[in-house]
Amino acid sequence: MKINIQGGCFCGKIRLKAKIEPISVVNCHCDNCKRSVGSPFVTWAVFKKDAISFNSPPPTHTAENRAVRTFCESCGTSIAYWHPDRKDTIDITVGCLDKPDNYPPNKNIWTKKRLSWVQNPDDIPNHEAFP
Repeated sequence: MKINIQGGCFCGKIRLKAKIEPISVVNCHCDNCKRSVGSPFVTWAVFKKDAISFNSPPPTHTAENRAVRTFCESCGTSIAYWHPDRKDTIDITVGCLDKPDNYPPNKNIWTKKRLSWVQNPDDIPNHEAFP
Protein backbone atom coordinates (compact mmCIF):
# COMPACT_ATOMS: atom_id res chain seq x y z
CA MET A 1 0.00 0.00 0.00
CA LYS A 2 1.39 3.38 -1.01
CA ILE A 3 1.45 6.07 1.68
CA ASN A 4 0.19 9.45 0.50
CA ILE A 5 0.20 11.92 3.36
CA GLN A 6 0.00 15.51 2.21
CA GLY A 7 -0.30 18.89 3.82
CA GLY A 8 0.59 22.52 3.59
CA CYS A 9 0.24 26.02 4.87
CA PHE A 10 -2.97 28.04 5.07
CA CYS A 11 -2.42 29.95 1.80
CA GLY A 12 -1.18 26.88 -0.13
CA LYS A 13 2.24 28.28 -1.07
CA ILE A 14 4.11 25.57 0.88
CA ARG A 15 3.06 21.95 0.28
CA LEU A 16 4.55 18.79 1.74
CA LYS A 17 4.36 15.05 1.17
CA ALA A 18 5.27 12.13 3.40
CA LYS A 19 6.09 8.71 2.01
CA ILE A 20 5.71 6.89 5.35
CA GLU A 21 3.38 7.02 8.33
CA PRO A 22 4.57 9.09 11.30
CA ILE A 23 6.74 7.43 13.95
CA SER A 24 4.54 9.01 16.62
CA VAL A 25 2.20 11.92 17.20
CA VAL A 26 2.79 14.07 20.28
CA ASN A 27 1.24 17.01 22.08
CA CYS A 28 4.17 19.24 23.07
CA HIS A 29 3.60 21.61 25.99
CA CYS A 30 7.08 23.23 26.03
CA ASP A 31 7.39 27.00 26.19
CA ASN A 32 9.30 27.11 22.89
CA CYS A 33 6.42 25.47 21.02
CA LYS A 34 3.74 27.52 22.75
CA ARG A 35 5.47 30.80 21.91
CA SER A 36 6.45 29.83 18.37
CA VAL A 37 2.96 28.79 17.35
CA GLY A 38 0.91 31.00 19.69
CA SER A 39 -1.08 28.11 21.09
CA PRO A 40 -1.40 26.38 24.50
CA PHE A 41 0.39 23.32 22.99
CA VAL A 42 1.31 21.98 19.56
CA THR A 43 0.50 18.57 18.14
CA TRP A 44 3.35 17.20 16.03
CA ALA A 45 3.51 14.22 13.68
CA VAL A 46 7.08 12.91 13.93
CA PHE A 47 8.56 11.53 10.71
CA LYS A 48 11.90 10.24 9.50
CA LYS A 49 13.47 13.33 7.95
CA ASP A 50 14.15 11.70 4.57
CA ALA A 51 10.46 10.76 4.24
CA ILE A 52 9.29 14.37 3.93
CA SER A 53 9.52 16.49 0.80
CA PHE A 54 8.44 20.09 0.22
CA ASN A 55 7.39 21.71 -3.06
CA SER A 56 9.79 24.51 -2.14
CA PRO A 57 12.05 24.87 0.90
CA PRO A 58 10.18 26.84 3.57
CA PRO A 59 11.97 29.67 5.38
CA THR A 60 13.50 28.75 8.73
CA HIS A 61 14.08 30.34 12.11
CA THR A 62 16.60 28.97 14.62
CA ALA A 63 15.72 29.44 18.29
CA GLU A 64 18.16 29.95 21.17
CA ASN A 65 17.96 26.24 21.96
CA ARG A 66 19.08 25.49 18.36
CA ALA A 67 15.61 24.24 17.37
CA VAL A 68 14.89 24.98 13.72
CA ARG A 69 11.34 25.86 12.75
CA THR A 70 9.88 26.35 9.29
CA PHE A 71 7.01 28.59 8.38
CA CYS A 72 5.28 30.17 5.41
CA GLU A 73 6.44 33.73 4.87
CA SER A 74 3.14 34.59 3.17
CA CYS A 75 0.55 33.35 5.68
CA GLY A 76 2.68 32.61 8.78
CA THR A 77 1.70 28.95 9.20
CA SER A 78 4.08 26.98 11.42
CA ILE A 79 4.96 23.90 9.40
CA ALA A 80 7.90 21.92 10.77
CA TYR A 81 10.44 21.58 13.57
CA TRP A 82 13.72 19.77 13.92
CA HIS A 83 16.61 19.86 16.34
CA PRO A 84 20.30 19.09 15.68
CA ASP A 85 20.25 16.58 18.57
CA ARG A 86 17.60 14.61 16.65
CA LYS A 87 19.22 14.55 13.20
CA ASP A 88 17.01 11.87 11.65
CA THR A 89 13.54 13.18 12.49
CA ILE A 90 11.36 16.12 11.56
CA ASP A 91 8.12 17.14 13.26
CA ILE A 92 5.23 18.38 11.12
CA THR A 93 2.35 20.30 12.70
CA VAL A 94 -0.68 18.03 12.53
CA GLY A 95 -2.86 21.08 11.84
CA CYS A 96 -1.24 21.57 8.45
CA LEU A 97 -1.84 17.98 7.32
CA ASP A 98 -4.69 17.62 4.82
CA LYS A 99 -6.33 14.93 6.99
CA PRO A 100 -5.34 15.87 10.56
CA ASP A 101 -8.13 13.77 12.07
CA ASN A 102 -6.20 10.67 10.96
CA TYR A 103 -3.33 11.52 13.36
CA PRO A 104 -4.46 11.64 17.01
CA PRO A 105 -1.71 12.09 19.61
CA ASN A 106 -0.24 9.04 21.33
CA LYS A 107 1.63 10.92 24.09
CA ASN A 108 2.08 14.27 25.81
CA ILE A 109 5.56 15.71 26.29
CA TRP A 110 6.86 18.56 28.47
CA THR A 111 3.82 18.21 30.70
CA LYS A 112 5.61 20.06 33.51
CA LYS A 113 5.00 23.12 31.29
CA ARG A 114 1.33 22.30 30.58
CA LEU A 115 -1.02 25.21 31.24
CA SER A 116 -3.23 24.58 34.25
CA TRP A 117 -6.48 24.89 32.28
CA VAL A 118 -5.50 22.40 29.53
CA GLN A 119 -7.24 19.11 30.24
CA ASN A 120 -5.16 15.97 30.22
CA PRO A 121 -6.44 13.15 28.01
CA ASP A 122 -6.43 10.05 30.24
CA ASP A 123 -5.76 7.57 27.47
CA ILE A 124 -2.22 8.64 26.43
CA PRO A 125 1.06 8.68 28.39
CA ASN A 126 2.51 11.85 29.89
CA HIS A 127 6.18 12.79 30.03
CA GLU A 128 7.30 15.74 32.15
CA ALA A 129 10.13 16.45 29.70
CA PHE A 130 11.29 15.07 26.33
CA PRO A 131 11.37 11.27 26.69
